[in-house]
Amino acid sequence: MKYLMVLCTLLIAPSVLAMTLEKGADAPTRELEDLIKNYVDIPPGATDWKVFGKTKQKDIRGKTYDGYDFQYYKPIFTPEVAALTVKGFMFPLNETEKQALFLIGPFPVNCPYQYHVGPSLIIEVHADNHPVKFSYDPIVVTGTLQLVPKDPDNDIFYRLVDARRVN
Repeated sequence: MKYLMVLCTLLIAPSVLAMTLEKGADAPTRELEDLIKNYVDIPPGATDWKVFGKTKQKDIRGKTYDGYDFQYYKPIFTPEVAALTVKGFMFPLNETEKQALFLIGPFPVNCPYQYHVGPSLIIEVHADNHPVKFSYDPIVVTGTLQLVPKDPDNDIFYRLVDARRVN
């Protein structure tokens, strides 16, 4: 009996100790959107990137008529998403100095091939009439926001059309 109690104590003690150490952890849980303020401020009248980050996504999978698998994300928009002015970092889609079509997001570009955030934090910007000079610094753009309910090719949730640079 004595050996059984010692064995049980040895088996249970590490779990209890781990739970007490875990309880005492003082690091708060953070979301990706909590880091945005470290990169861009929100100019007066602009939309906070956290509004876009609230957009949920539904994973859609299926088969095409010819039997191939497909997968894309369908956005579930919040009512706060409307016409806007937004500040963020440009992700160029071509090699020209002035960009008529580019992506914008809340974080600086760290890879020339992919913007490493989910589709709820990326806006496809169409500045056909007012091309925007490429910048590594954050820019402010304004335009008419279109919600994209389905884009299986690029997983874009938001499109800013008739866009122009403000700053």
